[in-house]
Parts: sequence; structure tokens; C-alpha cells
Amino acid sequence: MAIIEGYNLPDDLYYTEDHAWVKVEGNLVRVGMNDFAQKLAGDISFVKLPKVGKDVPIGKLLSSMQSGKWAGRIEVPVTGKIVEVNKELLHEPQKMNQDCYGNGWIALIEPSNFQEDLVKLMDGAKAAEWLKGEIARNVPGKEG
Repeated sequence: MAIIEGYNLPDDLYYTEDHAWVKVEGNLVRVGMNDFAQKLAGDISFVKLPKVGKDVPIGKLLSSMQSGKWAGRIEVPVTGKIVEVNKELLHEPQKMNQDCYGNGWIALIEPSNFQEDLVKLMDGAKAAEWLKGEIARNVPGKEG
């Protein structure tokens, strides 16, 4: 796992510019919010989840969440069908803060055109460089 200026960025995941992470699990992808976003948000107090069985196009709203000082959203990172959502987040939204890459996941998607959508996601050095830019823009005292 890479640590970029104090933020975890697991090497085996893909990332989007709206701070989602994407994990390939066989023919499915699990999606959640990255460590940088959950730390910037603070204690998450509300999460809205997508409907299971819904076909979702890339770029549309997947999930929205709120903390006392922030409201944000995660967009659909790959076109497909929602096959499962993390219903625990409805009652324990703080799981996104406690374990954003584990128990704090948002949804499981069955992609319909994963290879085409994959080129729009970031990984490795590209994701690390992107995160450094996000830190410089959003964290006081970290301007580049």
C-alpha cells in the first residue's frame, strides 16, 4: 500500500477523479470512497445508496454522503448493474471513515463493458501523482 503524504492509496485498486476506488473481484467491481476524501469529509453521518438491480451509466450519481461540514458524491466508475450495496452504511455511515477500503465499501457493480471503462480509471504512479495534486489544492499548508 502506498502512503502519499499520510493518505493510504492501495496499489491493487483503481481510482477516479471524484475520489472513488474500484477493486476488481472476478467479474464484479467493488466501489468505495478513498482515504483522502473520507479524511477531508470528517465524520460521515449520512450515506445514500443506489438501488440493487439498477443499470447505471458511467459518470452518473452512485452515492452521496454527508458529514457535519461537507456533502459529497461518488459517481459510477464503470457502466453496469448494481448487484449489491453495503446496507450497513445506512445505520453505520462512519464505517466509511473507519475502514474506507474494507467494511466502508459502497456498492458492487457487474460491469457491462469493463475493458473500455478501465482506461478511464487511474492506478499506480498516475493515481499517486493525481493525489499529490489533490492534496496541494485541498489541504491547508500543503500548497504546491
